Amino acid sequence: MEKTKVILDVDTGSDDAIAIMMAVLHPDLDVLGITTVNGNKPLPNTTENTLRVIDLLGAGDKVPVYMGCADPMVAELTPDRHAESRQAPQKMEVGGEVVEYHSEYLDMLPPSTTKAQEKRAVPYLIDTLMASQGDITLIPVGPLTNIALAMRAEPRIKEKIKRIVIMGGGHNITNRTSAAEFNIWKDPEAAQIVLTSGCQVLLVPLDSTHAGDVTLAESRIIREMGTPVAVAVADLLDQRIKAYDMFQPQKIAGSTPPHDALVVASVIDPEVLRDVQFRRWMWISAEESATAERWWTAGYTRITLPIYRLRWTVTGSGL
Repeated sequence: MEKTKVILDVDTGSDDAIAIMMAVLHPDLDVLGITTVNGNKPLPNTTENTLRVIDLLGAGDKVPVYMGCADPMVAELTPDRHAESRQAPQKMEVGGEVVEYHSEYLDMLPPSTTKAQEKRAVPYLIDTLMASQGDITLIPVGPLTNIALAMRAEPRIKEKIKRIVIMGGGHNITNRTSAAEFNIWKDPEAAQIVLTSGCQVLLVPLDSTHAGDVTLAESRIIREMGTPVAVAVADLLDQRIKAYDMFQPQKIAGSTPPHDALVVASVIDPEVLRDVQFRRWMWISAEESATAERWWTAGYTRITLPIYRLRWTVTGSGL
């Protein structure tokens, strides 16, 4: 069977790292490259974390990594735009142990020896897509800054993208404000550009990822495999489970949403996602674009033909 060509766009923290491992190691995917973006952590951190994962996989000569945008398009030009957030603390020291979703660096992995490419992410995306046969799937699992800027710099790439599968958004479940998921909140202008691009888009929101929680018991099973990758995955899951139990308890105690890994899993096997719906897409803002933290991604359930060829997943199964 012919492999699915993909480019990952990541802001590598704990869940991105697992997604990268899944994509690079899966026989059905051909990971052409990985682009990094500011998001969970600053760009130097997300890039270094990505390179550490690539080193773990022994893929430094096979999967090039390209540094992308260090800041959102415009969201942080006005300091107060990202000032408000209802999100619980993301880091706390308890009994001498630091509990957090994403550490500054993936400390369970040694510093990278592989280097990022000289070319930056946006020109890489443009050049690769323009030279393609329209057979590349983009998998952005962080803020959409890189892809949006590539679309603005070279609009013709939109016709070359097979489809875009995004981790982002939330309907009944949000995590940054009462109406926003982090990846959309971080760069809402970029999200609007991508979601209204006319490309075939599948959005995997928090509603899906929170329906596919991975438990501590499942993490132990993975750890018992004993390989370096399995141990790293278990370490990352355990870190996430501690953080979710403390800051954002799930319906199942001792569990974590897989987020980015679920998106990669859905590209490998579409049956992972259930109740995939076509939606008319709109943006709702309390004060237009003045306060990006209030931007809300919402859909109408009664519309059968989308304006922007957008699909929205409501339920995700476990990995």
